[in-house]
Amino acid sequence: MMLGRRQLPVASPVSFPSLAGAVWPALALRAAPLAALAAELRGHFQARQLALTDSGTSALVLALRLACGRGGTVAFPGYACVDLAAAARYADVRVRLYDLDPETLSPDLASLEGALRRGVDAVVVAPLYGFPQDMPAVAELASRYCVTVIEDAAQGAGATLHGRPVGSFGMLTVLSFGRGKGLSGGRGGALLSRDARFDDRVAHLGREIGRPRPGWRELATVGAQWALGRPALYGIPSAIPGLRLGEMVYHPAHEPRSLTAASAALVTRALARAPRELSVRRRTAAALAMAAEEGADVRAPRPIEGAVAGYLRFPVVDSGGRSERHDLGILRGYPRTLHEQDELRPVLLPGEPETPGAVELRRGLFTLPTHSMLSRDDIERLGEWLRVPIKMLIPGARPRRGAEDTCPSM
Repeated sequence: MMLGRRQLPVASPVSFPSLAGAVWPALALRAAPLAALAAELRGHFQARQLALTDSGTSALVLALRLACGRGGTVAFPGYACVDLAAAARYADVRVRLYDLDPETLSPDLASLEGALRRGVDAVVVAPLYGFPQDMPAVAELASRYCVTVIEDAAQGAGATLHGRPVGSFGMLTVLSFGRGKGLSGGRGGALLSRDARFDDRVAHLGREIGRPRPGWRELATVGAQWALGRPALYGIPSAIPGLRLGEMVYHPAHEPRSLTAASAALVTRALARAPRELSVRRRTAAALAMAAEEGADVRAPRPIEGAVAGYLRFPVVDSGGRSERHDLGILRGYPRTLHEQDELRPVLLPGEPETPGAVELRRGLFTLPTHSMLSRDDIERLGEWLRVPIKMLIPGARPRRGAEDTCPSM
């Protein structure tokens, strides 16, 4: 392995032609890139109306305002990105929590029904790492309690459920185009409606949040990603503490703004590349799944019935004392459950029950990279990490049978 080489935990590859092609929309500041992107997203996700925003968090703020109103209540999964807390605080809504099933990363339906029974106006379902959630079961429960379903598909990553793309199930759907979300525009997001109750208001929000800005900041971000976001050079930005790459960082939400012209052009190009990237991630995940089966003390969550995961990352739950491998892009999952997040406490309703499934994920979940910048050697090393836990590498310890095998070829 090259000296200083460091693999990216997650990547949304950007080509130089895509970067160059976004300069003219920024200079001309035309609305055409946004209109074209909106039409493509509406068709792909079977949406009726759409508003393009400056981030996925902004899109979630708008969704919470529509579904809950100020002072309303929303149910969040107990294990999720801290950006959910930022959106809830800015939208001024209160939060209840439901648990996840660590075996599938899908909602624990009994826990979810408990949250609905305690009283909420909406439930947010947030697929993790491209693993579809049981949306039909969630929708059935939500309809029983007259609750709006918000599908936060920021990590949908091309996954499908019963042949439909993740992101096409919620009454309201949130998308994110941030770094590491599969479809990168530097920044950006979208709010989609597929319910007549919200169509007019979503269309109005799309006009109300203002005209698009050029997007020079986004171009600079993606330019840096193109220049340094590759294994041979990623060690440079990852060594800068202020960037906090690979960490979960709380960013307060702000008043939603429009997607920039440059980001719209970048996301449109990313959509064209998405099928190829998805195919690579799934092939890599298949190889890693075979390696995980040989690791007796590590298990890979399984997609629910009818689901085909997008594998934005490959998640595993470890009980063998493994450690992060930053050089290989292997990182722990979220360091805290939402119940443990200080930032959520101002809006978390008192007396919410613990979420043991979320705690199990916090304690043992790791994610492995799956993207197209992995080499064959990288995949073999990832497979070895899955097969052999740290405790088996202690001198004198007896290795498991098969631990010396190489990772299955792709």
